Amino acid sequence: MGKLSPSTFVGKSRPALFFIIATCCAIGYHFAVNQWFTATSVVHFFLPLFLGSAIFFFSNHATRQKGKLQEIIRKQSEELSAAQSANAQLHLRLVDVERNSLSSRLELQTMRLKHVQSLPNSTSKFETTFHATPDPMLLADLESGLVTDVNESFLQLLDYKWQDVYNHAVSAVFSWANSNDANEFANALRTGKAVNNLQAISECKYGKNFFALVSMRSVSISGKRTVIIAVRDYSDLHAAQHEIHLYSQALEQSPAGTAILSIDGNVEYVNTRFTQITGYTAEELHGNKVPFLEELSERAAFSWKTLLATPEWRDDIFATRKDNTKRWLSLSVSQVLEHEVLSRYVLILEDITDKKEQERRIQHMAMHDGLTGVANRRQFKMQLAHFIELQNRSQVPFSLVFIDLNKFKEINDSRGHDFGDEILKKVAKRLKHILREVDLVARPGGDEFLLLLSGVHSLEDLQATLMRIAYHIARQIDFHDSTTTRMTASMGVSICPEHGTNADDLLSKADHAMYACKRTANTPFVIWNPSIDMGEKAS
Repeated sequence: MGKLSPSTFVGKSRPALFFIIATCCAIGYHFAVNQWFTATSVVHFFLPLFLGSAIFFFSNHATRQKGKLQEIIRKQSEELSAAQSANAQLHLRLVDVERNSLSSRLELQTMRLKHVQSLPNSTSKFETTFHATPDPMLLADLESGLVTDVNESFLQLLDYKWQDVYNHAVSAVFSWANSNDANEFANALRTGKAVNNLQAISECKYGKNFFALVSMRSVSISGKRTVIIAVRDYSDLHAAQHEIHLYSQALEQSPAGTAILSIDGNVEYVNTRFTQITGYTAEELHGNKVPFLEELSERAAFSWKTLLATPEWRDDIFATRKDNTKRWLSLSVSQVLEHEVLSRYVLILEDITDKKEQERRIQHMAMHDGLTGVANRRQFKMQLAHFIELQNRSQVPFSLVFIDLNKFKEINDSRGHDFGDEILKKVAKRLKHILREVDLVARPGGDEFLLLLSGVHSLEDLQATLMRIAYHIARQIDFHDSTTTRMTASMGVSICPEHGTNADDLLSKADHAMYACKRTANTPFVIWNPSIDMGEKAS
């Protein structure tokens, strides 16, 4: 007999031990009831029995739990080993399937080539044409939606091998540019309906994208419903269209008005800014002449013949808008050549009214007195030179009048500079009012004014004009605060060509005549004469 382990021994002797313990308990109870033992003897008898029973119970319970745990671990280990074995077998089966699949594809390709060779002449011709055409094409079964054949041009376009596309779903070949084309292609695959030029974004094997136009037709080949899908690469065209779109957006958002004209001058295109500048709508201009260009042609300021000899014509014009308002426009018209042949014109407009107004204000400030608004010394000298040139050329006489306001300094000092400025502005306004447009009023500075009176042919006319000037200067001057004052003036006059034809000479003689007037009581003006001392001036 082999040696028993403690756990095995406990397990097999468990009924006997329970019987012995029960018997001992019964005997002890019987002796105690009949008082065969004292209380101390009973304790001494039963205490080891109870302790041994407790130890046996807990030892037996721990042994049972350990056995259960070992059994669970054994079962899990067996299940894990079985799973690992199944996984290894599955992996081996997958490897076999892949090998069989590759072998099947190669076998299918070989069979396809043999089948093509055995087909009737018509089908063979179709296959030959299909594979020889330079246009990328593929065939797909209409029922399954799987690719049944592709030509070499298609494989080159996508940079794929035949087995990478064959027997794959057509939907996996293309990605569509928009949902409408995707839905239309899916519907065509279901129904066999013909579609044309659907926009697809195809992806090559190595990640390169290109834009394609896809067309599809349904045919019957060897009794099977088949679709022929033709693909046209239009990546270059798409890039060109994108570039044209960018240029169009830039042109439409340009701050300059732009129009494209035919060689006959008719409008083919205008951007939004052009319509804003001219006031005409694009519909009103399209197919018609540009209105202000026609006005320029009538005034001989612009000619289409001129543009044939020069690549560009440019000018600033004062044009009329549709609402009859006037605007300054910077205008340029240039040629558009295609293959060195004139095909169109480009007209560019800019509204420079604000710029012209600013230039006018700057020019006015440079040529006019800031206080009174009449001509300043610079403009007076320019106009004096012009009057002398006109007299030399056309024999038109003129008079130069030098005016100095009497006692202006005392009034300016006593009443203040603002009061004095108001006097100067009112005197300048009166002088401009009583003189003609051909005459000139200037203020060189201080309380002095210079006049150029054109075309005074007689001394009587000149004297009458001078008396009228003196009268209007001497009129009462009213102010906003209800105060009034009166001014008088001393005027010296020189006449061209009688007293000279040199600007400095005429100005000097008028100046000395004015000082001679100041020295003469109750005389509003003095016309220069040789008796006036040119070296003497009033203090």
